[in-house]
Amino acid sequence: MRLHLFRHFRLAAGIAVTLGSLPSVAQELAFPADCAPGQDCFVQQYPDMAPGPEAVDPFCGTATYDGHDGVDLRLLSMTDVARGVPVLAMADGRVLRWRDEEPDRPVLTADDRAEVGNRECGNGAVIDHGEGIEIQYCHLRQGSLAVRSGDIVREGDKIGEISASGLAQFPHLHVTIRKEGRPIDPLTGRMIGEDCGEPGAPSEPLFSDPALEALEQGRGHFLAFGLAGSVVDHSQLVLSGPPPRPSSASPALVGWAWLRNLHEGDQVLIEIADPSGGAFVSRTTEALDRPKATYTAYAGRRGAPLQGAYRVTVKLIRNGEPVSVRTEAYRIE
Repeated sequence: MRLHLFRHFRLAAGIAVTLGSLPSVAQELAFPADCAPGQDCFVQQYPDMAPGPEAVDPFCGTATYDGHDGVDLRLLSMTDVARGVPVLAMADGRVLRWRDEEPDRPVLTADDRAEVGNRECGNGAVIDHGEGIEIQYCHLRQGSLAVRSGDIVREGDKIGEISASGLAQFPHLHVTIRKEGRPIDPLTGRMIGEDCGEPGAPSEPLFSDPALEALEQGRGHFLAFGLAGSVVDHSQLVLSGPPPRPSSASPALVGWAWLRNLHEGDQVLIEIADPSGGAFVSRTTEALDRPKATYTAYAGRRGAPLQGAYRVTVKLIRNGEPVSVRTEAYRIE
Protein backbone atom coordinates (compact mmCIF):
# COMPACT_ATOMS: atom_id res chain seq x y z
CA MET A 1 0.00 0.00 0.00
CA ARG A 2 1.69 3.22 -1.14
CA LEU A 3 0.48 6.46 0.38
CA HIS A 4 0.43 9.58 -1.80
CA LEU A 5 0.83 12.05 1.03
CA PHE A 6 1.54 15.23 -0.90
CA ARG A 7 -1.70 15.51 -2.84
CA HIS A 8 -4.48 18.04 -2.79
CA PHE A 9 -3.36 20.62 -0.24
CA ARG A 10 -4.73 24.08 -0.78
CA LEU A 11 -2.42 27.10 -0.73
CA ALA A 12 -4.00 30.26 0.59
CA ALA A 13 -4.26 32.93 -2.08
CA GLY A 14 -2.22 36.10 -1.85
CA ILE A 15 0.54 34.68 0.40
CA ALA A 16 4.08 35.51 -0.68
CA VAL A 17 6.60 32.93 0.54
CA THR A 18 10.22 34.08 0.65
CA LEU A 19 12.19 30.92 1.28
CA GLY A 20 15.50 32.69 1.64
CA SER A 21 14.45 34.29 4.94
CA LEU A 22 13.85 30.99 6.76
CA PRO A 23 15.90 30.25 9.88
CA SER A 24 18.42 27.42 9.81
CA VAL A 25 17.13 24.06 11.07
CA ALA A 26 20.71 22.93 11.92
CA GLN A 27 19.69 19.27 11.47
CA GLU A 28 18.19 19.21 14.99
CA LEU A 29 14.55 18.16 14.92
CA ALA A 30 12.51 18.11 18.12
CA PHE A 31 9.98 15.49 19.20
CA PRO A 32 6.75 16.19 17.26
CA ALA A 33 4.03 15.79 19.90
CA ASP A 34 3.18 16.71 23.48
CA CYS A 35 2.84 13.17 24.87
CA ALA A 36 4.81 10.65 26.90
CA PRO A 37 6.35 7.99 24.60
CA GLY A 38 5.76 4.48 25.86
CA GLN A 39 2.95 5.66 28.12
CA ASP A 40 0.29 7.48 26.09
CA CYS A 41 1.87 7.55 22.62
CA PHE A 42 3.88 4.90 20.80
CA VAL A 43 6.09 4.54 17.73
CA GLN A 44 4.11 2.28 15.42
CA GLN A 45 5.94 2.37 12.09
CA TYR A 46 9.11 3.66 10.45
CA PRO A 47 9.99 4.45 6.82
CA ASP A 48 10.33 1.57 4.38
CA MET A 49 14.00 1.64 3.42
CA ALA A 50 13.93 -1.20 0.87
CA PRO A 51 14.48 -0.15 -2.75
CA GLY A 52 12.16 -2.88 -4.05
CA PRO A 53 8.69 -4.25 -3.23
CA GLU A 54 9.77 -5.85 0.06
CA ALA A 55 9.56 -3.74 3.23
CA VAL A 56 12.31 -3.18 5.80
CA ASP A 57 12.59 -0.52 8.50
CA PRO A 58 15.75 1.57 9.16
CA PHE A 59 16.98 -1.06 11.65
CA CYS A 60 16.54 -3.94 9.16
CA GLY A 61 13.37 -5.01 10.97
CA THR A 62 9.72 -5.32 10.00
CA ALA A 63 8.16 -2.26 11.67
CA THR A 64 7.02 -0.76 8.37
CA TYR A 65 5.18 -1.66 5.17
CA ASP A 66 5.90 -1.33 1.45
CA GLY A 67 6.08 2.30 0.38
CA HIS A 68 5.74 3.86 3.85
CA ASP A 69 7.72 7.10 3.78
CA GLY A 70 7.57 8.43 7.34
CA VAL A 71 7.44 7.86 11.09
CA ASP A 72 4.07 7.07 12.73
CA LEU A 73 3.50 8.12 16.34
CA ARG A 74 0.24 6.56 17.50
CA LEU A 75 -2.28 6.99 20.27
CA LEU A 76 -3.96 3.90 21.71
CA SER A 77 -7.49 4.55 20.46
CA MET A 78 -10.03 7.08 19.25
CA THR A 79 -10.99 7.83 22.85
CA ASP A 80 -7.54 9.42 23.26
CA VAL A 81 -8.23 11.79 20.37
CA ALA A 82 -10.85 13.57 22.49
CA ARG A 83 -8.25 14.76 25.01
CA GLY A 84 -6.51 16.78 22.29
CA VAL A 85 -2.87 15.64 21.99
CA PRO A 86 -0.91 18.56 20.44
CA VAL A 87 1.27 18.13 17.36
CA LEU A 88 4.33 20.38 17.68
CA ALA A 89 6.60 22.00 15.11
CA MET A 90 9.85 20.03 14.98
CA ALA A 91 11.88 23.14 14.11
CA ASP A 92 11.45 26.78 13.14
CA GLY A 93 9.89 27.22 9.70
CA ARG A 94 7.22 28.61 7.43
CA VAL A 95 3.90 26.92 6.59
CA LEU A 96 3.52 26.17 2.88
CA ARG A 97 0.22 24.27 2.70
CA TRP A 98 -2.50 23.06 5.06
CA ARG A 99 -5.87 21.29 5.24
CA ASP A 100 -8.38 21.09 8.09
CA GLU A 101 -11.79 19.83 6.90
CA GLU A 102 -11.41 16.02 6.76
CA PRO A 103 -13.47 13.95 9.26
CA ASP A 104 -11.86 12.02 12.12
CA ARG A 105 -12.43 8.29 11.70
CA PRO A 106 -10.20 5.26 11.18
CA VAL A 107 -10.29 3.54 7.79
CA LEU A 108 -11.68 0.07 8.52
CA THR A 109 -13.42 -0.97 5.27
CA ALA A 110 -12.93 -0.75 1.50
CA ASP A 111 -15.66 1.90 1.36
CA ASP A 112 -13.81 3.95 3.98
CA ARG A 113 -10.64 3.72 1.89
CA ALA A 114 -12.43 4.83 -1.28
CA GLU A 115 -13.84 7.89 0.47
CA VAL A 116 -10.39 9.25 1.31
CA GLY A 117 -8.89 8.75 -2.13
CA ASN A 118 -6.45 11.56 -3.06
CA ARG A 119 -6.72 12.92 0.50
CA GLU A 120 -4.66 10.23 2.21
CA CYS A 121 -2.82 12.64 4.48
CA GLY A 122 -6.10 13.91 5.90
CA ASN A 123 -5.75 17.15 7.84
CA GLY A 124 -2.26 18.50 8.22
CA ALA A 125 0.38 20.92 7.08
CA VAL A 126 3.57 21.09 5.02
CA ILE A 127 6.24 23.25 6.65
CA ASP A 128 9.54 24.45 5.17
CA HIS A 129 12.07 24.13 7.97
CA GLY A 130 15.07 25.48 6.10
CA GLU A 131 18.27 23.87 4.77
CA GLY A 132 16.22 22.11 2.13
CA ILE A 133 14.09 20.28 4.70
CA GLU A 134 10.29 20.13 4.41
CA ILE A 135 8.10 18.15 6.79
CA GLN A 136 4.53 17.05 6.21
CA TYR A 137 2.43 16.47 9.35
CA CYS A 138 -0.56 14.19 8.60
CA HIS A 139 -3.80 12.75 10.08
CA LEU A 140 -4.53 15.70 12.37
CA ARG A 141 -7.84 16.32 14.11
CA GLN A 142 -10.53 18.13 12.17
CA GLY A 143 -10.73 21.78 13.22
CA SER A 144 -7.50 21.62 15.24
CA LEU A 145 -5.11 23.29 12.77
CA ALA A 146 -3.50 26.29 14.45
CA VAL A 147 -1.50 27.39 11.39
CA ARG A 148 -2.18 28.69 7.89
CA SER A 149 -0.08 29.18 4.75
CA GLY A 150 2.59 31.80 5.24
CA ASP A 151 2.66 31.55 9.03
CA ILE A 152 6.06 31.49 10.73
CA VAL A 153 6.31 28.79 13.39
CA ARG A 154 8.92 28.24 16.06
CA GLU A 155 10.08 24.91 17.39
CA GLY A 156 7.46 23.60 19.81
CA ASP A 157 4.59 25.70 18.46
CA LYS A 158 1.28 23.85 18.20
CA ILE A 159 0.32 22.84 14.66
CA GLY A 160 -2.80 20.84 15.48
CA GLU A 161 -3.83 17.65 17.32
CA ILE A 162 -3.34 13.93 16.63
CA SER A 163 -6.29 12.05 15.12
CA ALA A 164 -7.17 9.61 12.33
CA SER A 165 -8.23 11.81 9.40
CA GLY A 166 -7.39 10.62 5.90
CA LEU A 167 -6.02 7.14 5.23
CA ALA A 168 -5.38 6.09 8.83
CA GLN A 169 -6.31 2.78 10.44
CA PHE A 170 -5.59 4.10 13.94
CA PRO A 171 -5.12 7.56 15.46
CA HIS A 172 -1.58 8.74 14.82
CA LEU A 173 0.70 11.47 13.62
CA HIS A 174 2.54 10.64 10.41
CA VAL A 175 5.56 12.80 9.61
CA THR A 176 7.29 12.65 6.23
CA ILE A 177 10.63 14.45 6.09
CA ARG A 178 12.12 15.47 2.77
CA LYS A 179 15.56 16.89 2.08
CA GLU A 180 15.97 18.64 -1.26
CA GLY A 181 12.73 16.98 -2.35
CA ARG A 182 13.73 13.41 -1.43
CA PRO A 183 12.21 11.49 1.50
CA ILE A 184 14.74 10.81 4.24
CA ASP A 185 14.73 8.66 7.37
CA PRO A 186 15.24 11.09 10.27
CA LEU A 187 16.59 8.38 12.59
CA THR A 188 19.60 7.48 10.44
CA GLY A 189 19.85 10.32 7.92
CA ARG A 190 19.71 7.81 5.06
CA MET A 191 17.60 8.53 2.00
CA ILE A 192 14.57 6.24 1.73
CA GLY A 193 15.30 3.50 -0.79
CA GLU A 194 19.00 3.21 0.16
CA ASP A 195 18.22 0.09 2.24
CA CYS A 196 18.62 -0.30 5.99
CA GLY A 197 21.75 0.06 8.05
CA GLU A 198 23.08 -3.02 9.83
CA PRO A 199 23.72 -2.72 13.60
CA GLY A 200 26.72 -0.47 14.18
CA ALA A 201 26.47 1.20 10.78
CA PRO A 202 27.24 4.96 10.88
CA SER A 203 24.22 7.25 10.94
CA GLU A 204 23.52 10.98 11.02
CA PRO A 205 20.12 11.45 12.71
CA LEU A 206 18.17 14.61 12.03
CA PHE A 207 16.58 14.43 15.49
CA SER A 208 18.02 16.11 18.55
CA ASP A 209 19.33 13.88 21.35
CA PRO A 210 16.20 14.46 23.53
CA ALA A 211 13.96 13.56 20.58
CA LEU A 212 15.94 10.38 19.89
CA GLU A 213 15.68 9.42 23.56
CA ALA A 214 11.91 9.97 23.51
CA LEU A 215 11.54 7.90 20.34
CA GLU A 216 13.55 5.08 21.91
CA GLN A 217 11.20 5.09 24.91
CA GLY A 218 8.26 4.72 22.51
CA ARG A 219 9.66 1.74 20.60
CA GLY A 220 8.67 -1.18 22.86
CA HIS A 221 6.23 -3.93 21.91
CA PHE A 222 3.46 -3.41 24.49
CA LEU A 223 0.57 -1.07 23.84
CA ALA A 224 -1.50 -2.21 26.83
CA PHE A 225 -2.21 -5.31 28.95
CA GLY A 226 -4.21 -6.31 31.98
CA LEU A 227 -7.25 -8.21 33.22
CA ALA A 228 -10.73 -8.08 31.72
CA GLY A 229 -14.10 -9.60 32.59
CA SER A 230 -14.71 -11.10 29.14
CA VAL A 231 -13.01 -11.99 25.86
CA VAL A 232 -11.15 -9.01 24.36
CA ASP A 233 -12.28 -7.89 20.86
CA HIS A 234 -9.18 -6.81 18.95
CA SER A 235 -11.20 -4.76 16.45
CA GLN A 236 -12.69 -2.62 19.23
CA LEU A 237 -9.40 -1.70 20.88
CA VAL A 238 -8.57 0.97 18.29
CA LEU A 239 -12.01 2.53 18.78
CA SER A 240 -12.55 2.42 22.55
CA GLY A 241 -9.21 1.43 24.05
CA PRO A 242 -8.53 -1.13 26.79
CA PRO A 243 -11.56 -3.00 28.18
CA PRO A 244 -12.98 -2.32 31.66
CA ARG A 245 -11.37 -4.08 34.60
CA PRO A 246 -13.24 -7.10 35.95
CA SER A 247 -15.31 -7.34 39.11
CA SER A 248 -16.69 -10.26 41.10
CA ALA A 249 -19.85 -9.94 38.98
CA SER A 250 -17.97 -10.43 35.67
CA PRO A 251 -18.80 -13.56 33.63
CA ALA A 252 -15.10 -14.49 33.30
CA LEU A 253 -11.55 -13.52 34.22
CA VAL A 254 -9.27 -12.93 31.22
CA GLY A 255 -5.65 -11.85 30.99
CA TRP A 256 -4.90 -9.98 27.79
CA ALA A 257 -2.14 -8.11 25.95
CA TRP A 258 -2.17 -5.71 23.01
CA LEU A 259 1.20 -5.60 21.25
CA ARG A 260 2.78 -4.07 18.17
CA ASN A 261 5.47 -4.88 15.61
CA LEU A 262 5.79 -8.58 16.35
CA HIS A 263 7.99 -10.90 14.32
CA GLU A 264 7.24 -14.16 12.58
CA GLY A 265 7.59 -16.92 15.16
CA ASP A 266 6.83 -14.73 18.19
CA GLN A 267 4.66 -16.16 20.98
CA VAL A 268 2.88 -14.57 23.92
CA LEU A 269 2.70 -16.18 27.37
CA ILE A 270 -0.12 -15.05 29.68
CA GLU A 271 -0.17 -16.07 33.34
CA ILE A 272 -2.70 -15.17 36.06
CA ALA A 273 -1.97 -15.89 39.71
CA ASP A 274 -5.02 -16.19 41.99
CA PRO A 275 -5.36 -14.70 45.52
CA SER A 276 -3.62 -17.74 47.03
CA GLY A 277 -0.65 -17.28 44.68
CA GLY A 278 -1.56 -20.38 42.68
CA ALA A 279 -1.72 -20.61 38.89
CA PHE A 280 -5.19 -19.53 37.79
CA VAL A 281 -4.27 -19.46 34.08
CA SER A 282 -1.10 -20.13 32.08
CA ARG A 283 -1.23 -20.18 28.28
CA THR A 284 1.24 -19.63 25.43
CA THR A 285 -0.05 -18.69 21.99
CA GLU A 286 0.92 -20.46 18.79
CA ALA A 287 3.94 -19.04 16.99
CA LEU A 288 2.98 -16.27 14.56
CA ASP A 289 3.08 -17.30 10.92
CA ARG A 290 4.06 -13.78 9.78
CA PRO A 291 4.96 -10.37 11.24
CA LYS A 292 2.09 -8.45 12.86
CA ALA A 293 1.77 -4.67 13.08
CA THR A 294 -0.63 -5.14 16.01
CA TYR A 295 -1.71 -8.29 17.79
CA THR A 296 -3.94 -9.21 20.72
CA ALA A 297 -3.53 -12.31 22.88
CA TYR A 298 -5.76 -13.41 25.77
CA ALA A 299 -6.34 -16.35 28.11
CA GLY A 300 -8.77 -16.92 30.95
CA ARG A 301 -11.57 -18.90 32.55
CA ARG A 302 -15.33 -18.62 32.46
CA GLY A 303 -17.18 -17.95 35.69
CA ALA A 304 -17.29 -15.03 38.11
CA PRO A 305 -13.90 -14.59 39.79
CA LEU A 306 -13.51 -14.68 43.55
CA GLN A 307 -12.70 -11.45 45.32
CA GLY A 308 -9.06 -10.86 46.18
CA ALA A 309 -5.67 -9.90 44.77
CA TYR A 310 -4.66 -11.30 41.38
CA ARG A 311 -1.47 -10.83 39.38
CA VAL A 312 -1.24 -10.93 35.59
CA THR A 313 2.09 -11.47 33.84
CA VAL A 314 2.60 -11.24 30.06
CA LYS A 315 5.80 -12.31 28.29
CA LEU A 316 6.70 -11.79 24.66
CA ILE A 317 8.69 -14.88 23.62
CA ARG A 318 11.10 -14.62 20.68
CA ASN A 319 13.34 -17.49 19.62
CA GLY A 320 12.35 -19.31 22.79
CA GLU A 321 13.40 -16.50 25.14
CA PRO A 322 11.38 -13.72 26.83
CA VAL A 323 12.31 -10.37 25.26
CA SER A 324 9.73 -8.21 27.04
CA VAL A 325 7.81 -8.85 30.28
CA ARG A 326 5.01 -6.90 31.96
CA THR A 327 3.30 -7.69 35.25
CA GLU A 328 0.72 -5.94 37.40
CA ALA A 329 -1.42 -6.70 40.44
CA TYR A 330 -5.21 -6.17 40.51
CA ARG A 331 -7.68 -6.41 43.34
CA ILE A 332 -11.12 -7.70 42.42
CA GLU A 333 -13.99 -6.51 44.61
